[in-house]
Amino acid sequence: MVLLSMTILVPIKYVQEHQIDGETRWTGRVELPGHTGLNVLVLRVGGRLMGVRNLCPHRRTVSLERGRLDEAAGILECPSHGWQLEILGPDLMGRPVEVIDGQMFLVLTPTG
Repeated sequence: MVLLSMTILVPIKYVQEHQIDGETRWTGRVELPGHTGLNVLVLRVGGRLMGVRNLCPHRRTVSLERGRLDEAAGILECPSHGWQLEILGPDLMGRPVEVIDGQMFLVLTPTG
């Protein structure tokens, strides 16, 4: 974990690249302070990388990596149930992702 002026960069480990409907997505895992590991899905939204929880809140065994992305609305649809989840909402808790020297980092700030 790297701390940069009140911003915490948490490394995304075990990153795998996936081609879904013509776009590149990545899956990996982060270890957040005070929590067990969290599976993360990295998407390109509005020209930037965003990391979200990679589990459907309805059935926590369903991965969201194949979900339909509506970039304009900021929505990811569960591929199993059709639930529409806000990328920045409480279920997915979307956070920016930075790439530094080829390594992906989830960006955490004091406000979120």
